[in-house]
Amino acid sequence: MGRSMSWGLAPFVSCALLAQGPVPRDASHKTPATPLPEVVLASCSPQLRLGEFGLGDGGLGTAEPGTTRWRGDDCVTAGGIAIACRSVGVKLTFPSGRELLVAPDGFLHLRSGERAGPFPLGLELWLADGQTVRIGLAPGSNERLRDVVVGDRDQRLQPWRRGEPAAEFARDGAWAGVRLFCLGDGGDVYRGVALGPLLVLDRVLIADERAATTPEQRLVLLTTPLAQSLRTMQRQHREPDAAVRQAMKGIAELALHADRLFPSGAELARAEHDRPRWLLRGGFELELDLQGPLAPRLGLFAGRDRDPVVEWTLRAEAAAFLGNPREDQADKRWHGNGTRLPRVVPELQAKEELFERALALRVIARLTR
Repeated sequence: MGRSMSWGLAPFVSCALLAQGPVPRDASHKTPATPLPEVVLASCSPQLRLGEFGLGDGGLGTAEPGTTRWRGDDCVTAGGIAIACRSVGVKLTFPSGRELLVAPDGFLHLRSGERAGPFPLGLELWLADGQTVRIGLAPGSNERLRDVVVGDRDQRLQPWRRGEPAAEFARDGAWAGVRLFCLGDGGDVYRGVALGPLLVLDRVLIADERAATTPEQRLVLLTTPLAQSLRTMQRQHREPDAAVRQAMKGIAELALHADRLFPSGAELARAEHDRPRWLLRGGFELELDLQGPLAPRLGLFAGRDRDPVVEWTLRAEAAAFLGNPREDQADKRWHGNGTRLPRVVPELQAKEELFERALALRVIARLTR
């Protein structure tokens, strides 16, 4: 039984059409009538940019970027987000005017009354200016608000330490707890869990007036490791077999045009209503497969072909697999042993002790129903 795709033609035809094929929507240009997208493409080089998620500017508004600094007993992040620590909780005030309170019992509150949680051991908030606010709680203590650290890898301020105010610099310590993203106007809070290059966002808190225009879940595909895996793959297969050589020419073309195939900030439209499959430029399509070997997997298809050109496994140690191009090995799904992807956002990779992989799979299942 032969393969459904002509390796000698389909990738080259599709790559030639990259500049003129269907263009995914830009996440920054939406109208009220635009359906909420399910998948957004984002780069992660040199770091994750929350503004590419298509979920607002994180409350930064027009604030001029600066540095994380002290302001009296409080501190202000590089994007102008004020962090105030008191025994009654940690309040974040965003340039947008949105206020978010993390209470000592682990609940998150908006001034308008909405709340989420609890996160009894604390949490780490990721902000759109690249800073984090790490809040450690002690459930069995009279002083439940234990430690607060604000900043990034280059500089961290500690306005609260061991249950009381402080004004110290902190080291870049590890955090093994829950991580949340402050998106929208700052008060659209999502839990983020990564399965390899796929970041799964699950909404946990939002103001009531914003709920109808903000998705409950979103998939953010980090394209930098995908492009790198294509570049690496084209150097791995040197067999004299004609079908494999032809396939490698197609992979080389994909690697060359990766920035056009995966434009950062683009929203992907569904290719089919009843399958988790989305349109890319040049007639290519992406499909999520939650069944079969090494699932979940993300497949790249040339148009309506039955078999994928490349499949990426979605796990911390992710890999790319070349769809087997050989007619005499039709029983084999892949050719070779796979190409390891560079590890990305290690802090966000699913933690088994927090049952985050199961959480991410449930979110994907909700989205793809």
